[in-house]
Amino acid sequence: MLSVNLVYGTYGESGILTSINNTRRMLELLDPEVRLYENAPRICDVIHAHTFGPIALFLALLHKAYRRVVVIHAHTTPQDVRSSYVAASFLSIFLRRYLKFYYNLADVCIAPSLYTKDVLITTLGVRRRIEVVSNGIDLNLYSCDQERANTFRKRYAIGDRPLILSVGLVFMRKGIADFVEVARIFPEFQFAWAGRILASPFLPRRTREILRNAPPNVLFTGRVENICDPLSAAQIFVFPSYEENQGIAVLEAAACSLPIVIRDLPVYTGYVHERDCIKFTSRRELAAAIQELVTNKTKAGLLGQNAREAVQKHDIRVIGRKLLRVYLSAKVR
Repeated sequence: MLSVNLVYGTYGESGILTSINNTRRMLELLDPEVRLYENAPRICDVIHAHTFGPIALFLALLHKAYRRVVVIHAHTTPQDVRSSYVAASFLSIFLRRYLKFYYNLADVCIAPSLYTKDVLITTLGVRRRIEVVSNGIDLNLYSCDQERANTFRKRYAIGDRPLILSVGLVFMRKGIADFVEVARIFPEFQFAWAGRILASPFLPRRTREILRNAPPNVLFTGRVENICDPLSAAQIFVFPSYEENQGIAVLEAAACSLPIVIRDLPVYTGYVHERDCIKFTSRRELAAAIQELVTNKTKAGLLGQNAREAVQKHDIRVIGRKLLRVYLSAKVR
């Protein structure tokens, strides 16, 4: 039996937290092949760190001293820290140096996408083995239905209007400015952004201005208890983020068979334009995609169906086996 110490911090509502939960579930499903420990002050065969904090650093160094396998999940890069919270862009300069040191401690770095693997090599100079392993998604947890839809619509008085949804922390990097400006074009539609809003002192001034001046048809819900509620109510899922390492929110929308509109970024090379999503590069293209999908329900349904089929390969029951192979093939350096 392989013992694995899963090390993580507190991330609140975020894609990283979802990835941690998914990894935990993967390892639980691998029992009895894997014995799982979490943030344990003990030496295991493998340490799998989902964070870069001081405790993770200490445990990684301790496992290296005992010549055990160190696996580090590369959730964070300087690119995805910029334009997030107050002073984030400034801190990303120092973070670059630390992450280069930290990720190079690993016997294996896990990148959630080919794009992130390239960033680790070209931006951070990571010289260790890098494996691309999806953050995964537990498809059994995504049950979108009419009851959930009705509950969400009633709570926010949406009525029968088409609902265009986005999900994520309320950061400039996530594309909230584009979301709000496109919403002005469609006052007859309801736009909703589900995701935690940081306390005012941590929000950049520009972010606060966007929230304050958003038109009446834009709703920022803050944290939601179950993401399936807004996903059930939505007609279209829009993800205007400028930088992602994978985009777990997109996997969640696909799991609920929603038609997806995403920014045309290198990280989404696995998504095929007009087959399982629509990609855009400008606000004009985003507005045109929304208009088309609201009008053409047949195309919207087909995109959602194809997205649901495409996301099957990210299910934790598939990804868990790949993760185990990474553990078993890792060589201590």
